[in-house]
Amino acid sequence: MTHSTLADMISDKPVQTTSPNDTVRTACIIMTSANVGALPVVDDNGVLVGILSERDVIQRSIIVYRPSASTLVKQVMTPNPQFLAPDAKPNEAYMIMSKGKFRHLPVCEDDKCIGIVSIRDFIPPQGKSIVDRLRGKSSKAKVLGPRF
Repeated sequence: MTHSTLADMISDKPVQTTSPNDTVRTACIIMTSANVGALPVVDDNGVLVGILSERDVIQRSIIVYRPSASTLVKQVMTPNPQFLAPDAKPNEAYMIMSKGKFRHLPVCEDDKCIGIVSIRDFIPPQGKSIVDRLRGKSSKAKVLGPRF
């Protein structure tokens, strides 16, 4: 299925978030339960204030001996992350993530985080190239029989 906007991409995925005042352990439990690699960090009004990725946890908690049960998300998150509006095109999100060398991009509307896209959302289904998927085309490979 081809998506014309980020809203299409996130429409069937409930957004999992964490608070800046949650512990890193709590956020990791949420990530593990939801099978995601990053969480938007939102304030009490649902406004995006940061993002917490597995990489943030490793680099700013684990390797510096900050215990996850007492370290707060706000101490290790990436503050003020880039984000896009729901009407943005998937290729724009892919280009931003590729250029910025990060794997997750929040989707926000009216200052509220309503979802997140992952670079893995762009892995093409079998038989479809990523270029075709971003353009909304299907790739039809010809299957050739053995040559004798």
